[in-house]
Amino acid sequence: SPLSLLVLGLVVALGLTGWAGAPWTVTTRALDQAQLEVDMPAVISTGDLYETRIRVQAQQNIGKLQIDMSPELWHEKTVNTMIPAPEAETYEDGAFRYSFAALEQGQEFLFKIDAQVNPRFFGALDGDIRAYDDGKLLAVTRRHIRVMP
Repeated sequence: SPLSLLVLGLVVALGLTGWAGAPWTVTTRALDQAQLEVDMPAVISTGDLYETRIRVQAQQNIGKLQIDMSPELWHEKTVNTMIPAPEAETYEDGAFRYSFAALEQGQEFLFKIDAQVNPRFFGALDGDIRAYDDGKLLAVTRRHIRVMP
């Protein structure tokens, strides 16, 4: 019937606009030493590939940049790519720590992570992302990701 075609057309048109799409959230935390910005989805579907971008803007010199990720944020995920590759990857103080070179005052650092949610997982993931200068906390932000079936 014409009504069903109209409804189908409306649903397709809304889908193409992205109006009802899953939200991406950007969280920014700034302290005197650095600004930490995390850009990642708030809602994803199981099996989806997604990108996380972590930016650190140095407000003063940072001798050794370190990014910590709570293990909860990696639960049932496969990490495909990290650009740039960390100089060192460790597990310290209950978090995965990725170490990078120094940053000069005013310099921006971008850490891009491509990952996939394992197909059998759905639920919620909560955890912290922290920026350090050789073990000294610069900024922290809490993230929540909802994984839909």
